[in-house]
Amino acid sequence: MTRLALIADLHFGREIRHLLPHLLAAIEAARPDHIVIAGDFVQRARASHFHLARAFLDRLQAPWIAVPGNHDVPLYDLVSRLLWPRAAYRRHISQDTEPTVQTEMATLIGIDTTDPLRVQRGRIDQAQIDRVCAEIETDDGRLPVVIAHHPFHQNPEVEKNLMRGAARALEAWSDCGPHVILSGHLHSFLVEPFVTRKGAGQTLQVHCGSSTSTRHRGNPNDLAILDILGSEVDIARHTFDPEQGFTLHSRYSYAATTSGWVVNRDRP
Repeated sequence: MTRLALIADLHFGREIRHLLPHLLAAIEAARPDHIVIAGDFVQRARASHFHLARAFLDRLQAPWIAVPGNHDVPLYDLVSRLLWPRAAYRRHISQDTEPTVQTEMATLIGIDTTDPLRVQRGRIDQAQIDRVCAEIETDDGRLPVVIAHHPFHQNPEVEKNLMRGAARALEAWSDCGPHVILSGHLHSFLVEPFVTRKGAGQTLQVHCGSSTSTRHRGNPNDLAILDILGSEVDIARHTFDPEQGFTLHSRYSYAATTSGWVVNRDRP
């Protein structure tokens, strides 16, 4: 089994400081094989904010894999934004903005969906789509898990614009085989299969809310624990309570079948 802890939208510079020890304790108690961080480490891409994020990372007790978010790109420094938008992220967080890690049961595939030409909206290009498709088609017994900051599908009432290329990516990846997408950006939690126009629900998407930030849009701060065993995925959402810390809120279980992801009724 592979266990992942998913967090997102940390927004250091707007973090809830008294929450941080509780989040670290919850992650440590889960004993994940890897911690997945789906972007927006900082509120603004300033060195002072990145120093806070780096200090948090240095306290994690498990290996982590991360991708940048739109807030990790300079906003007001237009020269840096256009010429070297990911320089601060690479200096303080990681040189690799699109990492790939193999675990016992999963292949974790990082995708950099930031677009320096847009303040908020993301993008994915054909080369990225092809790279992920090749990983999905690799039949080595590991479940492909795509990690991106921006979601590839969202409900109509969401005010943020869906990133460019998202629909094309979902259609292509659906043809390649079953996979999971982990993302953030929306500051709300969601677990559901996505069914493309072709009808096959090959994408299981998990949107994590804001794990540490005051920018939680009225939703509780949360994290997700994913257990991957073959073609089965169990997801546990934990939400923050000031008195109790992070506690179990809800559970979800899905299995990949020939007709796509279905609710796994064999799980309690």
